[in-house]
Amino acid sequence: MVQNPETQYRELVAGAYTQLNWSGQSLLVALGYADASESQYLQTYITPSFAAGDFELSGTLEWYIPLGRAGVRQFDMNPVSLEARLSDHVRAGAAYTLSLAHDEAAHHRIGPVLEWAAQRDKLRLELLHRTVGETVEVRAIILAAF
Repeated sequence: MVQNPETQYRELVAGAYTQLNWSGQSLLVALGYADASESQYLQTYITPSFAAGDFELSGTLEWYIPLGRAGVRQFDMNPVSLEARLSDHVRAGAAYTLSLAHDEAAHHRIGPVLEWAAQRDKLRLELLHRTVGETVEVRAIILAAF
């Protein structure tokens, strides 16, 4: 569930996914239904992760297809990152995001990423400069596996 108290935007998402893993590579594919403030959407997510030596390329590709008249077709890469292993638990690199929506200008963000990983959990920090507006976006992400 997403809810923004400043804009009153809300979104409730439900869906299913599957993940394929082979030789240190992975591909997650998900299909979801979202009930958002302005419309309902069919959402598709593809999250590949490729590793070679000390480098890892990963990303999340998202497609939003409106099911109602008020919705807007959208495509996002959020984020795509290339990281290098600095130690057994630390990776650093760059992250890039792209947001495309029907009849809107593209939005880009780019910046450094630092990630600390335990055996099953990760703490990730991204510092992304926006090409629209002058603010820098700081994103802290916790990925936990149970």
